[in-house]
Amino acid sequence: MPPTKISSENEDSNGSAEHLEPRRKRKRASRWEGTEQDRSFIPGMPTTVPPNMSKEQEKAYLTQLRIEQISRMLRTGDLGISANPDDRSPSPEPIYDSAGKRLNTREVRQRNKLESERHQFVLEMFKFNPDYKPPPDYK
Repeated sequence: MPPTKISSENEDSNGSAEHLEPRRKRKRASRWEGTEQDRSFIPGMPTTVPPNMSKEQEKAYLTQLRIEQISRMLRTGDLGISANPDDRSPSPEPIYDSAGKRLNTREVRQRNKLESERHQFVLEMFKFNPDYKPPPDYK
């Protein structure tokens, strides 16, 4: 008489135990939970505002943080343009130069917008600190 095989709890009726691993519940996405890429990290600047700052110091700190963030975006070319065309606003009528090159592309418009925003923050920073040195790539 051949020996009978006693099935264990981890095997199914066919004798294979491959697909009976404990099922893991998939974590649901939360709109409040950001990814590691969403967090802004600027070397040399703490990401939390110290609690013992005055309102003026806090405003100067946040202004400096935004200047550094915009400078990094301009330097790396990450202009915050969505890859999904449905998320973007419609483009204005194209403008071309005499050579036929388009002048008002989405990237150019976003870069100009960021540069003007950074310029406003730099002017504001000069009000807080007249000795402030703007970023090296600032025009």
